Amino acid sequence: MLMKYTSMIDPKSIFVDTSAWIEHILKKELHHKEVYNYLVKEVREGSKFYTSDYILDETYTRLLTNQSIKDAKNFKEHIKIAQEQNNLTLLFTNQVTFYKAWEYFEKFSEHKLSFTDATIITFVKDLKINEVLTLDQGFKNIGLTVKPDLNL
Repeated sequence: MLMKYTSMIDPKSIFVDTSAWIEHILKKELHHKEVYNYLVKEVREGSKFYTSDYILDETYTRLLTNQSIKDAKNFKEHIKIAQEQNNLTLLFTNQVTFYKAWEYFEKFSEHKLSFTDATIITFVKDLKINEVLTLDQGFKNIGLTVKPDLNL
């Protein structure tokens, strides 16, 4: 009888930011291959993925604005399937998260991070998420682990 290998170590947790979703979805993007390969590797390793309502808002809007409603709908379906397969957890910004994010927004104002970035910081710190999958290197400046390593 074959048994599935399970690790005694907790799986890595990764928050996926807007820039990573865009790079992953659109093959013509500069870092598509790196982000795509990183995601595939981490899925195979059993990593847990997170994203948020604010990130989906940004991604849907960017796809509609720069691509088409068809691309936004395809991405929405991609997210739905990932959730159904328990490969992705969608986090929602409630009142507590919103006000904690404002504190990070003020605290790290010299880094010019967006308010949405401040919500990411809140989720990462509160849920002890290991990495942020993003092209936004600003997260490194506040001590978060950013992947993939692109040295932008």
